[in-house]
Amino acid sequence: MKLTFENKSFLKKWFKKYPFAKNDLWGSISATAVMLPQATAFGIAIWAPYSIDPATGALAGLITAISLCFFSGLSFGTTGMISSPTGPTMVLISGALFSLSSYGITGSALFTNLSMLLFVSGILQILIGISNGGKLIKFIPYPVISGFMSGSAILMITSQAHTLHVDDYEQALNLGLWIPWSTALVVFFSIIYMPRFITRLPGILSGLIIGSIYFHFMVAITNTTLPADWLVGQLPQLSSIQIFNTSNILSQINWDIILPVSFALAILSSLDSLLTSVVADVATGQRHKARRELAGQGIGQMVAALFGGVAGAGTTGATMVSINSGGRHWVSTISAFTIILIIIVLGPIASLLPLSVLAGIIFYVAIFSMLERDILSWFRRRTSRLDAFTTVLVIGVTVAYNLMIAVALGIGLAILQFVRAHIKTPVIHRRSNIEQHPSLRRRNEKERELLTKYANRIIIYELTGNLFFGTVDRLFEEMNIDLNRSAQIILDMARVQQVDLTAVKMLQQMADQLHKSNGELIFTNVRSGKGLSRKVEKTLRHISPQHAGDYPVRTFIDADEAIEYAENKLLEQLGTDTASDQYVNIEDSSLFHGLPAETISTIKRIMKPQSLNSGDYLFKTHDYGQELFVILKGEIDIQLPYSKNHYKRLSKFGPGSFFGEIAFLKPGSRTADAKIIKSADLMVLSRDDFEQLRAQFPDTAIKLLIRLGRELSDRLRWADTELRRLSN
Repeated sequence: MKLTFENKSFLKKWFKKYPFAKNDLWGSISATAVMLPQATAFGIAIWAPYSIDPATGALAGLITAISLCFFSGLSFGTTGMISSPTGPTMVLISGALFSLSSYGITGSALFTNLSMLLFVSGILQILIGISNGGKLIKFIPYPVISGFMSGSAILMITSQAHTLHVDDYEQALNLGLWIPWSTALVVFFSIIYMPRFITRLPGILSGLIIGSIYFHFMVAITNTTLPADWLVGQLPQLSSIQIFNTSNILSQINWDIILPVSFALAILSSLDSLLTSVVADVATGQRHKARRELAGQGIGQMVAALFGGVAGAGTTGATMVSINSGGRHWVSTISAFTIILIIIVLGPIASLLPLSVLAGIIFYVAIFSMLERDILSWFRRRTSRLDAFTTVLVIGVTVAYNLMIAVALGIGLAILQFVRAHIKTPVIHRRSNIEQHPSLRRRNEKERELLTKYANRIIIYELTGNLFFGTVDRLFEEMNIDLNRSAQIILDMARVQQVDLTAVKMLQQMADQLHKSNGELIFTNVRSGKGLSRKVEKTLRHISPQHAGDYPVRTFIDADEAIEYAENKLLEQLGTDTASDQYVNIEDSSLFHGLPAETISTIKRIMKPQSLNSGDYLFKTHDYGQELFVILKGEIDIQLPYSKNHYKRLSKFGPGSFFGEIAFLKPGSRTADAKIIKSADLMVLSRDDFEQLRAQFPDTAIKLLIRLGRELSDRLRWADTELRRLSN
């Protein structure tokens, strides 16, 4: 069919209607240009030590890229993600193959074991994805990640010794062995510097082209005999790929190596892919779906195993090229078909591709994409010195022994570092007594004097952070001065994140020690699901059944309730009755106490009695008010509502106290609710009645106003103290 103007117009309209198709096409071409040499190089590097021809190794790498890109793209887990064989997976697979070969497993049995390893790893990766295990993988500390990435980079570099004939360096000049070495260096520097001159051509692709031209030019002008193992060789046809043979397979599998390495590979591939997903999210402004991505990667790994592929994961370099070229939704799937097309059309050209060119690409990826270059700066800073040591240790174990042992060791060190940091973190946010932090309940002068005098018999500890085996012993030591005396200790757990079993046992020991000293341990703001139930005594009964029945351990929802309880108990011990059902005569109230009898008698004549039941509201926010209230019996809460069912308690008034002075002095809208907690009897003085009192008995009115002014001054001082406490 001849391509006419009308056909071109149709394509133009189609791309205009579906712009993502054009962007994904260009993105896939650009990403493939970067990923293809990397996949080929890693495939060859994995199989080269086992006398497998380079063409077969290259095809194994390409099969992996095709499978991972196709199924990762169908999962729609990460926008713009490109997957292929990567450095860390290459190092892990190379180590597994070395272990298998040391047991005498060679030839087809080695292929079989690798295929089973990849297949099991794919299944595990799917399970990690659907079980939301990707979130746990993200908690691996960065020093550990940089350590095994850097260690893998060193192993990748040393793995090219066979390709570049390092062992024959004495004969380099005679046999022309300097050509592979110089080619690798040309490729390495071309990748670095050529993008400065040709911005649209990816660095890896420019290195591939320049390195290949340089290699063949040097061979030609030096008349060097070209050994077959210097070139990749023609890629096998896709029709020659054999599906994994399952007959008599169990007898060939070394499960002692396969199972642990499969588990390690699943974690490593998942981590590698999720790190790439995070990078892609930053570039696209979207959020990846870890479950989908890991499931797609796992299926791709299984399919690659069936067709003779090697391991792989998301690759950052190709992904960024894909995204920057416009690739988004279908770029990964299109890349898979692009690679297949290249194998079919350009397969014969691979016979001219030098292995040393691919070695140069591996050097670049290892040094610039994997090797951590900030370790020295970490050592210079005191705060990051331990992180640098962790990274170096992981690198050393990776290079000298085993990648997964290194990762496990690094995670262990990171855990110890985490515990050490938390042990150093203070667990006591603030220690105070009731003089510094009294309850919101309004007290009469006598009660205030007693509470101030004996303030150190009620101690409030505001705890913070995690109470666990590493911090609770220090908490016990810091509180020990208060545990050995007759005191009420309130533990405010509002800032506590978690409590472990060791901490629970230690809290029980604190309660026992206080009980023996005639004191009491009181809990408040305890959150369920943090290691303690909302009633701490219930937890203590479950942890230590022998503790049940010895003495009560009280838990309060609100810190103010706990402080009020402790104050009431202290006042009772000091011989003062604080019961809310007691009746206080008006002349004994805090407002009128000490005034002349005739003044009180005059005021009583104009005040009106009022009684309300528990649950009633004396007034609500925004109600008009001008009355002053004196409580003779009962309890009233002043509450500030901030939603339909939630409020903040501002103050509490009991027998003998008074409130409403603001509206009394300047009538207007109420700023809070007044709720009856226990049935109350009150005396009410309205502003209108006070005006009559002022007209008939001006001296009495002045005395009342002076008493109100004095009380307001005391409350303002208390409010100022409370604000200062809250600001610390």
